[in-house]
Amino acid sequence: MLPDTSPPEDDFLALIEAIRRQDATLSPLGAGIIAAISEAIVDDSRTFARLFGIAHALVLREINLLCRPEAPIEIVRRDARTQRTHLKLTVKGNTFMAGVLDLGHIVAK
Repeated sequence: MLPDTSPPEDDFLALIEAIRRQDATLSPLGAGIIAAISEAIVDDSRTFARLFGIAHALVLREINLLCRPEAPIEIVRRDARTQRTHLKLTVKGNTFMAGVLDLGHIVAK
């Protein structure tokens, strides 16, 4: 078998798709936020917005939609001046991502 030589971007996009297969109610942006937190790419809204070239206001709106009861992410703190919102996976989010990653290995093979 050939070693996996896919670029990191392809792996990240595949992870987003795997997340959306597990929860079809998630938007691509919401799945991207969860994936980025899960993979320790970012832990705040401003960094996510800058890194992925998305307006910070759109990221904040999506975070507010994601922070519902039984949410996969939670807000750790907010900076009132910059509106930077720091995030982490909840226990449910960690469990959800463990299932996604298991599914991802099956899909990739």
